[in-house]
Amino acid sequence: MAVLPKDERQRFAVKISWRGTLKDHRKLQYIEGVETRVAQLISQHVWQGLDVARCRTWMKQFHDRDCALLGASLLDNFIYRSRPQVEALLKAVFTGPDLNGPDAEHDFSLIERLRSRFDPGVRLSPVIRLDQSPTKSGTYVLRLLARSLRLNERWMKWPQALSKAPQEVRTVILVDDFCGTGSQFAEFVALTKFDAFMQSRPECRIVYLTAAAHTDGLNKIAEHYPQIQVLPAETLSTDQDFFLGDALKRFSGAIDGAELRASYDKIATEAGLGGSSVGPLGFEDQALTYAFAHGTPNNTLPIYWYQNERWSSLVDR
Repeated sequence: MAVLPKDERQRFAVKISWRGTLKDHRKLQYIEGVETRVAQLISQHVWQGLDVARCRTWMKQFHDRDCALLGASLLDNFIYRSRPQVEALLKAVFTGPDLNGPDAEHDFSLIERLRSRFDPGVRLSPVIRLDQSPTKSGTYVLRLLARSLRLNERWMKWPQALSKAPQEVRTVILVDDFCGTGSQFAEFVALTKFDAFMQSRPECRIVYLTAAAHTDGLNKIAEHYPQIQVLPAETLSTDQDFFLGDALKRFSGAIDGAELRASYDKIATEAGLGGSSVGPLGFEDQALTYAFAHGTPNNTLPIYWYQNERWSSLVDR
């Protein structure tokens, strides 16, 4: 592992008086190695949008509670997607064969149609319920996509306006950043009456395009809405569950899963992580370690994004 210059390491390092009591040298090396790697990811703008000082403050909370190994493990397994990375994920889907279809002349066929002033027979719509703010992530991702690909905004419609689309519209692309359990998508379908639209337009191709999706959500949508084609740029599964998946296998022999879970539960109880609506392991206990620069799914462990007078977050919700 590359080593940062001393002054750069000091920018990130927390005062470590507790390290004198840490007997296992391998654990100490692991913690310091993770801190160095994270400092590099931030300073080299791979984790663009994260702040070194905020990360240092977040990590200090673990140091102060003698839970530094938990903090390092959470950082080591953190999956962070910056704005340029989200754009790249979405562009990969938009230029791929699954969305363009087997008869497309080239990878940019759909993009060219959506740039045109002539009706492409395609509509883009954010996944947003009627009771949600226009600032929700589905709207943000659609705007990001439109600017990045220079799409014509005439072909972007709110979900409730799709029923007025001409009969010539044969494809509707629903855009979102994340699908976790599929429960929020089901609420979207019901509250926007999108199910009625699908019944009235059985010939219309419905695509749900999302930057990332969990297999739980994919399975739920496939079961309840088989007519919808889901195209995630990135797929997560129970392997990304911090406590049940592969997260703790990276440093075999030095990380005790039971020890980390006990530390986590202690902090979760003390700080009230997740509140009563989400809970300490994230929405429906998916316990993910995934975040975007523009926001964090509530399926992700609240220890990353929850903020109150007893806990400072690493990223924004």
